[in-house]
Amino acid sequence: MPSKTDICNLALGKLGGGGDVVGGNGFIDSIDGPDRVPSWCKIAFPRTRRRVITKLATIECPFRATIRFKDLGTELSSDAVPELGQWQHAFNLPGDCLQVVRQFTEAAIAIRTQPRPYQTRSQVNFQWEIVANLKGNRKILLTNTLSNEAQDSAFIEYVIDTPETGSFTEEMIECIATLLANGVAPVIQRDMQSAAFMLEQYLAVAVPNAQAANQRGFNNTARIIPDYSGGRSRVLPSRNPILGITR
Repeated sequence: MPSKTDICNLALGKLGGGGDVVGGNGFIDSIDGPDRVPSWCKIAFPRTRRRVITKLATIECPFRATIRFKDLGTELSSDAVPELGQWQHAFNLPGDCLQVVRQFTEAAIAIRTQPRPYQTRSQVNFQWEIVANLKGNRKILLTNTLSNEAQDSAFIEYVIDTPETGSFTEEMIECIATLLANGVAPVIQRDMQSAAFMLEQYLAVAVPNAQAANQRGFNNTARIIPDYSGGRSRVLPSRNPILGITR
């Protein structure tokens, strides 16, 4: 699989090469190289990788190698969370959390082991918010719902940063290289039209392709947002309020 340096060179190739890199061949020999192009790539690459992972998480189609599930454990005291506001519960997010994909019922996982599992249309969509804890150094999740199996904590699906490029799919590599090309264009003295074109390619081509590839790897029906095209007052199929099971 391509290394960090390979992915950076893919980005440079999209811009016609890196200009004044050492050796004069338009590409870098190492992300740890001495001149400004590899130096910028070394700074920009981790940030670009995190932006791509987070982007796919926010459109509810995360890169599968980044997925984690977590019972968030002990609830924070309301005195420790001045940001609580209208919310009823607050929990520390894991230190490796880049983005929460969803809060959902841990009990729904248990039905996978039943001989004849329920047929689901969608999981219950809980309301939640992520904020920085002003009294600490971590992000916290605010919610009105206790969703773990014991009904004393919140259960979430979230994504983490994945620094190892060996787990990246071709579509993920293309996303990272395209967005990196957008960021590196000014450094190698390309005009801003080139940078804007790379950003457009990232949003209009690379991300949808990665989304489609990621969706092929799992059944996405659990993340389907309810159809309110007929208005929120329309009659929906009855569902189990605990498991979110549509009958």
